[in-house]
Amino acid sequence: MAGILEKLKQKVLGVSGKMDQYQEAITFAEAGESDHAREVLQMQPESKKTEKLLVVGQEGTFSREMIDYALDMAKRMSYEIVALNTAPFSCDTFKLFSSSRDQLCTDFQELATKNADVFQKEAAREGISFSHMIKFSEIDEAIESVCKELGQVAFVVSESQEQQADSRIEQGERLQQKLFVYSVI
Repeated sequence: MAGILEKLKQKVLGVSGKMDQYQEAITFAEAGESDHAREVLQMQPESKKTEKLLVVGQEGTFSREMIDYALDMAKRMSYEIVALNTAPFSCDTFKLFSSSRDQLCTDFQELATKNADVFQKEAAREGISFSHMIKFSEIDEAIESVCKELGQVAFVVSESQEQQADSRIEQGERLQQKLFVYSVI
């Protein structure tokens, strides 16, 4: 409940700050200082941070449907995109086989980075700020960790667990993909 109230408080403070800015501009305009009034309106509030859209990939990849949806949503809502890939193991899991562990972790990071590059290029083309993270933990733990780390995460977009497990069941000739969007409180 406190999370919801904190978000509402931030929204109200944002609106309040914008109203103060308009009132200041009106005051200067009425006093004949129209140049200064324009400057006041063009100033951006310093405390305003861009909210983030956390996009959770399927292990080391992001589906075409997910990329398209995330880009559209981020563009409409003026969000930054944070792409997250998770591996449900820790690099410490394979302590007995250190060479295997290092190779497995390195391979996953390379695959995730390569697949995120495609996403990043499309975001750049749309003028959307983009960052990529890799976590070696279960999806729920990784999402919680990233939300705490970044703050300002408005929504989480992920594919369904069934879709990940069944991975690419086709109906006719068309791939059926379900995406889930969660609001972060």
